[in-house]
Amino acid sequence: MADNYGKGRLIYKLLILVLTAALIGSIYYPKTLWDKEAKNVDLSHYRMSNIYNAELQYHYFHESYTDSLAELVEFIKTDSSYRAYVNGLFSKSLASVIAKFDSMQVLQDDLDAFINTISPIDTVMIDSLGIRVDDLAWGVRHLRDEMQIISDRMKNHPCSPIDILESAREVVERKDFFMSFKKVKNYVAKNQVAGALSATQETRENYDLILQRLHATVENLDNIFTKVDSLYYCPTSRKAYKLSVIDTSVIKRVVIESPIDSAYIAEIESDFLKSTIGALKVKNHGNINNGEKSWDEKSGK
Repeated sequence: MADNYGKGRLIYKLLILVLTAALIGSIYYPKTLWDKEAKNVDLSHYRMSNIYNAELQYHYFHESYTDSLAELVEFIKTDSSYRAYVNGLFSKSLASVIAKFDSMQVLQDDLDAFINTISPIDTVMIDSLGIRVDDLAWGVRHLRDEMQIISDRMKNHPCSPIDILESAREVVERKDFFMSFKKVKNYVAKNQVAGALSATQETRENYDLILQRLHATVENLDNIFTKVDSLYYCPTSRKAYKLSVIDTSVIKRVVIESPIDSAYIAEIESDFLKSTIGALKVKNHGNINNGEKSWDEKSGK
């Protein structure tokens, strides 16, 4: 009897473990599927946007659109004229901005040396410091505008490292960046040299972060040519996007469409694990019609 009782307890514990695992699975499995599909939708929109950007570049060089996704991708990957155009448009501009930020660092070093020589009763030197600090702040604002121009141009190119460039520009947009310039003047006015030098160190660290991200942007410029193969397929269905050119005799329109159709949706609905257990719902990811994104319309943008 004791042995049977012990076996009964063991079975009971195993049953609890199985039910607990099933409960955890019923919570996390659907969430895993939903999260993955949500990421796939975002990635699909990103890929369709890049296909459209690739069409813009193809049109720039050919004065026409193509309805061949393979031809479009091959153009971005291998066309020497396009590669030269991209390098001329971005590599030189980014190199110029990087050089100017390097110069700003040198001026920041000069400012530190000047701060150490200032007498609190020398109003001429204090005024001179104010001019130097204001010049630095103006220079940063000017470089921010240059980065914005480059960023605006990058938006029209597929797979461009615009997110890295934007992360560099966002550092300049932060309030604490320009606040550090004001802090320098305030500390010097109070004869607090250590505080002023600490504020310039904050500025220098911001320069380092900006330069790090600008260099990363340059290093990732080749993404434009090397990552276009990823634009072929929808991440959910693994089917190629639909690319068409519609000629209305008045204007030619390029249309990029998600390949998810009723047949694929029915396939998911008939999958017991995904549909019944995972409660996964898959929808068509939308389209871009002559630059108009269907998902922007739905979100009220």
